[in-house]
Amino acid sequence: MPRHKRQRPSWLPRWVPYKDGRYLGLARQTILAWSSTVLALSFFLMTVAYAAEKSKFSKVKFVHASRSNTILVLRILSEIAGVFLAGSIYSTFEVVQWVLISRPEGIRLPQFLALQSSTGPLGLLVLALGKGLPASQWPMMPRYMSLLRLMGEFAVPVLGVLIMSNVNTNVLYTPIKSTVTPFSVGMEPFNGSVAAQLGTMEDLLFNMAYVTFLINPLHAVDLSPGLNNKNGCAKGLSVNDETSCFRHISIAQEYQNVDASLPTSFVQNLDSDALVSLNQQVYGLEYWDNVNVTGNLQCETFSSGPGYYQFCASNGDEDELLAALIPCPIELVNQGACLQDQRWMGKPKFTSSLKASFFNATIAYDRQDGRILSHDITTDAVPVTISASEVVEAMTHILNTTQPFRTSQQPSTQLLGYPSNMFGRLVTGHMYRIGKMMANNNPAARQKGVNSLQALLGITLFYCQNGVLSQTVLPFAPKGNGTATPASQSGAFGRQDQNTFIALAQTRYRIKIGRGTLIAYIVLGGVALAICIIALSIGSIIELMKLEAEPTLWPALDFWTQCRVETADGALVPADKRSDLAWIRDGRQLFKEIEPLRVKRRQRKLREATELSLPGANGEGRHESSN
Repeated sequence: MPRHKRQRPSWLPRWVPYKDGRYLGLARQTILAWSSTVLALSFFLMTVAYAAEKSKFSKVKFVHASRSNTILVLRILSEIAGVFLAGSIYSTFEVVQWVLISRPEGIRLPQFLALQSSTGPLGLLVLALGKGLPASQWPMMPRYMSLLRLMGEFAVPVLGVLIMSNVNTNVLYTPIKSTVTPFSVGMEPFNGSVAAQLGTMEDLLFNMAYVTFLINPLHAVDLSPGLNNKNGCAKGLSVNDETSCFRHISIAQEYQNVDASLPTSFVQNLDSDALVSLNQQVYGLEYWDNVNVTGNLQCETFSSGPGYYQFCASNGDEDELLAALIPCPIELVNQGACLQDQRWMGKPKFTSSLKASFFNATIAYDRQDGRILSHDITTDAVPVTISASEVVEAMTHILNTTQPFRTSQQPSTQLLGYPSNMFGRLVTGHMYRIGKMMANNNPAARQKGVNSLQALLGITLFYCQNGVLSQTVLPFAPKGNGTATPASQSGAFGRQDQNTFIALAQTRYRIKIGRGTLIAYIVLGGVALAICIIALSIGSIIELMKLEAEPTLWPALDFWTQCRVETADGALVPADKRSDLAWIRDGRQLFKEIEPLRVKRRQRKLREATELSLPGANGEGRHESSN
């Protein structure tokens, strides 16, 4: 049936090309395909930018307010990109289909079925397999087209799963600029004489939990998680005599040690849950266990009741401190003969080396419980030398119980009084329990003994520094008043320089996606979009040059109204032939019958709108159709 030539809509701007119902010279289906592709590309790029932390979405308060919001935005962007990509793939196949149908020779029916949107995944799979027919009876082109469509349909859900398969969030603690304040916080060089000033504070500072000192989140951060579990090691500690394991721990100041000296404005601000210390000086402690402790060992013997043990130390090469714990054998302890039989002394049992260094780091603390929330190193490590004799001297105060080879008593301080030496007794009891485990050949005894040694070294460096108690015991005592003596203004009570800054922090959540996952998403999505763009570009050029196909939004209607199926000699397939095809139950026979058939577009003549007449007008009740 001839149709009238479509007129330009009155609402369409003059600068938009229009010809016979075609906007920009393209069919509506092609314009829809380009629109979907442009939107898919836009949201795909936004998804990639957000996943790579390059998007401005990350600065929106709603996005970084919580972990769920951060992941939700990624899900929304990826899902929208997937929806438009699915539309782009669907429309691209429609454009390709009509380009092929509109050729003078048309398209073979098997290829048409492979491109037809109504053919589902199972139908495409059967077309690809060809019912087991050889290439001579079922050509390769419909197979390839079916596989391509299957890949396109599965690409969308695969992309959605891929981008969400390795998603995590990082927490950032951003200093609030208006609250940045100079402050004294951080680690100071080791000063063994401070140990004598700790007094009764030892009972508060040191207790049975000392073995967790190097994993305590109030001050410790493990910097070597990837090396802790190599063969023969468990959490940085060796499980046998033949392995030496590495442990790298960062020790920072505890929040509770400076909490009392924080500015009043910080205390009154309840909106921020975190506090940040900028460029705080912290210790880096590198331990190796099961080392050969040689040289001039300096040892001290400690006891409580029948239990005895020795602490020994010496300086090695390259600022290395060598230390050892030697518990009295359990059989001698049970006999009360550790002093009578001293053959066990001076023979290291649990050994470790220590290399200490200083570096600066930005530390974020939880204001509620003081936990370290984040730890970002800002400078290179600077090695420091720890004197073995000074460490041993400090241990005589920290671990003191009765000191069998020393007659002098620990001095008292005006502020803290005489020490109770309870901590030393606890350590002696711990050494006794480890000795029993050794007697029973318990493999955990070695790990417990080495961990105790390394923890004691860390405790000594942490508390034996100038100013360690200056903001805890007397945070507000002015210098030079009538109640303070010089002893209460030096050593542990000395004032530290304000060499760092603190600030209240705003908590932000940032998306983190695995590098490999993101690369795979970019490659897969980029290839799918590139294929669509190339196919649409070729199809659009061909349309602009010579095609007049007018596909609608309903493919089944287009096939019914604009297509015809012909035999190999160009004859229209009659109705009885179509009916016979519907009754073929053998799949192979059906494929053989439809393989030579072709689908072509019906050619319809154009006529001016003024020539259009209604049925029955002027005696003309019908028009002849042109096939």
